[in-house]
Amino acid sequence: MSSIMTDFTGIFPYLAGTKFNENMAVTYSGKTGVRYRSDVLIDMCRGKRVLHVGCCDHVPLIKKKIDHRDWLHGLITECSEYTVGVDIDADAVREASRISGLDNMVSGDVTSGQKIDQISGRKFDIALFGEVVEHIPNPVSFLGRFRENYGDAIEKIVITVPNAFRGGNIKGILNNTETINSDHRFFFTPYTIAKIALDAGFSPEEIQMATFKRAGMMKTMLLRRLPLLAEDIIFTGSVAPGRA
Repeated sequence: MSSIMTDFTGIFPYLAGTKFNENMAVTYSGKTGVRYRSDVLIDMCRGKRVLHVGCCDHVPLIKKKIDHRDWLHGLITECSEYTVGVDIDADAVREASRISGLDNMVSGDVTSGQKIDQISGRKFDIALFGEVVEHIPNPVSFLGRFRENYGDAIEKIVITVPNAFRGGNIKGILNNTETINSDHRFFFTPYTIAKIALDAGFSPEEIQMATFKRAGMMKTMLLRRLPLLAEDIIFTGSVAPGRA
């Protein structure tokens, strides 16, 4: 199990802003197994009804990932009861549909006042935002507008984001180097993604750490001791009471 936190009782007042601590130390579970991100998400989505937001990936990466059976939307489509993918990039939707042969993707903006027909009126067990939020200028507004539009259609929200504490960042510090996707606006910590989600109206339920690529034995052993060095954070939550 890759969970580092499932009980938010102690930090909830700070996440909600009703308490303040300038130097609060948040302690997470250590000695936990850290798995490959796609494997975790596939297990979470298996047999479920899934809304996959930001489903396509960057256009130059789609074919390679499909060829290597590492394209998340395709893998989730295979294991879920059904999946609807939505992406704001119409070119990416066309390209992904052409290469994959799938017809379960649509171009649209989940924050728009114009609701997306393929989503409206359906029920989903999971709304998955896989590596999306770090690209958004205002994550709280983005997630909040999604909740306002579709919060009554989903049971859980799953958000994956790059981890500010990842080992590669620490290694880069030693060389005065930053390595980053040029479209990213944020790194996150487990606490900050939970706070952003709660501000947007989603109560935290679980935080897991994951690797962005399959890890070898040495890295797996290291991450079992120090899971906060993993590349990815997986946040699970649900619509906060009274916010649907």
